Amino acid sequence: MFEPFREKINQYDSIVIFGHLNPDGDCYGSQIALREILHQNYPNKKIYAVGSGLNIFYSYLGHMDVVSDEIITNSLAVILDSNDLIRLEDKRAPSALDFVKIDHHINTFSFIEGPEIVDTNACSTAELIYRLAIESGLSIPKIAANALYLGMLTDTGRFQYVNDYVTVFSILKDLCLHGAEPKIISQISSMTNEQSLKIKAFVLNNYKTNPKGIIYLIVSKADRDALGITAAKMVGQVTLLDNITGYPIWFIATETDNHGLQAELRSLNVDVQHVAIAYGGGGHRFAAGFSYPEYSIDKVNELIKRCEDSLEE
Repeated sequence: MFEPFREKINQYDSIVIFGHLNPDGDCYGSQIALREILHQNYPNKKIYAVGSGLNIFYSYLGHMDVVSDEIITNSLAVILDSNDLIRLEDKRAPSALDFVKIDHHINTFSFIEGPEIVDTNACSTAELIYRLAIESGLSIPKIAANALYLGMLTDTGRFQYVNDYVTVFSILKDLCLHGAEPKIISQISSMTNEQSLKIKAFVLNNYKTNPKGIIYLIVSKADRDALGITAAKMVGQVTLLDNITGYPIWFIATETDNHGLQAELRSLNVDVQHVAIAYGGGGHRFAAGFSYPEYSIDKVNELIKRCEDSLEE
């Protein structure tokens, strides 16, 4: 499965690893892990990971790299955890010499001229990076083990959204043998501050329920501005509505800065992936999201109706 990737790595001395907009734990963790794995196993190559990452983890897992346009135009671009060119955070990726993609989302767009290593059964891109290392005989340093643990922890919703627990937990065991420290990763990812408490209070005081079994929150740009939170971070609060009795679907949707509609949807056992795809997004069956260019009350009501239809199906 990973032979095309190994062939590309052997061809280039400079490699730049790209991730998606508003990077999450899987995106950042996969980028850091792949960078550190390649650093250790290919010491003569120059390896970079670009984007904003997750600054809460910088002191523990490492900072992102700042690279020039010239470096990118003379490098192999490795695109992780993204199925759409427009979702890449660093827009310079198309100027690279060559491309390879590793992802676990539905391959809705073929946007690179190069190998696309996609496995939608994987719980995370981090799982694929682990499998790449093991199947290629590459050693996994401690930093990479921790970064991979972060990716798997966050993209499974702390192991709620897993199809194959035996495989996932066997990988986690091996990551611990490579030095991963689950307690520290969990503690850092759970850290909060007073602003976060205010945001949580807003969510818990303003959510609405639907008699058909949906619990949701719609947030205007004005409310977001008052809270001092971006659209991406606002919809990321969807976990505050997790698993409330009687509501198998939950979501947070917000007006974006350019008056679009962004949302994150979750469910216990109802397919919400196709709802996100209808708005140009994607994700997983029970955890998906989208960013749509038009925000209106009609569009919000349509979103609620699509969720109702999912429950009936």
